Amino acid sequence: MKLEISSDHEAIITQTFAAPRRIVFDAFLHPAQLRRWYGAAPLTLTVCEADLRVGGTWRQVLRAPDGSEHGFTGVYQVIDPPARIVRSERYEALGPGHEIVATMTFHEHDAHTTLSLALAYPSQADRDGHLASGMADGMRASFARLADLLPGLAAA
Repeated sequence: MKLEISSDHEAIITQTFAAPRRIVFDAFLHPAQLRRWYGAAPLTLTVCEADLRVGGTWRQVLRAPDGSEHGFTGVYQVIDPPARIVRSERYEALGPGHEIVATMTFHEHDAHTTLSLALAYPSQADRDGHLASGMADGMRASFARLADLLPGLAAA
């Protein structure tokens, strides 16, 4: 996984997966797939809900071993299979005003898919807080779990 700070208000994450983009796209969109890979150990994804349409909401809750819960929510702005997903994202504990716009683009080449995840923050402080939260390590762990799962999804 590559993490690039592209401006005071934006970070871009790229990751290449050994699978066709339709498979990777579905793994990022559909709750049944997300439940299988999203979240770094020792966190557990206990809630994964999505109204898969433009204007539809989504919600995910990660539970830590101590029982604390970390909820995330947002609204789908673009769903363009299998090329792009744009959605807002908010860590519920922060409250309104801290929404991120996440733009996921999926590019396929030689049966590999490169995900580009552009995160647009409302402020530099929000960007820096997200990066300091351990987000990158969590994403690396989640992406590793997804990479392990993809061969089975592609074969199905």
